[in-house]
Amino acid sequence: MACSAEFPRIQKLIELYKDRADVLFISFNSDANPGLVQPFVKEHALPFVVIPAYNYSETLKVSVPSTWIVDGNGVVRLKAQGYDPTEKWETGMKDAIEKVKAVAASAGRG
Repeated sequence: MACSAEFPRIQKLIELYKDRADVLFISFNSDANPGLVQPFVKEHALPFVVIPAYNYSETLKVSVPSTWIVDGNGVVRLKAQGYDPTEKWETGMKDAIEKVKAVAASAGRG
């Protein structure tokens, strides 16, 4: 399961950004049975918000897993689909988060 394989990496990012009020991690669960979500979250002690989103994912036909980075104004700045088991994924996510922060800071100065 690619989503489950991605969790440890997301947890590392969460730990890295835990003191940053400008970074929030949310997971959309696309399981058809929403009753399975909370027990899974509890069993794996997931440190992020998990939102049941089966209908949403079916409507959009989004591949799983998908990662989005959204700025403070709700603008999607990055969309990544699938799971990359290499270190490139982590580095790419860190770079993308910092880039969005830099763009937001620049926009605030204008």
